[in-house]
Amino acid sequence: METADLQGIVAFVQAVEAGSFTSAGERLHVTKSAIGKSIAQLEQRLGVRLLNRTTRSLSPTSEGVSYYEACVRALAEIEAAQ
Repeated sequence: METADLQGIVAFVQAVEAGSFTSAGERLHVTKSAIGKSIAQLEQRLGVRLLNRTTRSLSPTSEGVSYYEACVRALAEIEAAQ
């Protein structure tokens, strides 16, 4: 796994939990543009759309919900291993 993949996963999880790229960026101390780019690259690599985006909010797609749950478990495993 490349660093960019892990960054995309963390950005995706934070965006889902925060409900916006702006809030996710604030949590991770990066710009909302960086969050958007990380998630777009992740979606492109996976070949699926993970988030429904509007100008006011975002929500996970059905694939996004499944992927979010898997990512949360994986990040918890990484945290436990440290």
